[in-house]
Amino acid sequence: MRSEFPFIRPFEEEDDEHWWNDGLDALDANRLLAAEQIFKKLALAQPEHFDGYYGLAQVYQRQGQLALALLFADEAVRRGQAFIDDGTLDPITMVEMKAFRLKLGRLSGPAL
Repeated sequence: MRSEFPFIRPFEEEDDEHWWNDGLDALDANRLLAAEQIFKKLALAQPEHFDGYYGLAQVYQRQGQLALALLFADEAVRRGQAFIDDGTLDPITMVEMKAFRLKLGRLSGPAL
């Protein structure tokens, strides 16, 4: 991802607060390539946050790239746990991410 967006500096982007909503809008419109690009930028701009990774997991799931979807879903859950631990993440969000991850595991079957 870094090679695609070398201009993105962690924690220095002014637009990153809008990227989550922009990515979801693109995802809802089934503009998967646009959503992927937006979520990649978000993950690079906020590397400790889970949103970009969760968005990428959803994109890759829709594209049928289950191995990548699982990888990013796992990372989103891992990063989200830090926010749960410090009390800054609504537990419902974590439940949703874990349910999505579980769904991916069922879709991927025993091969992954």
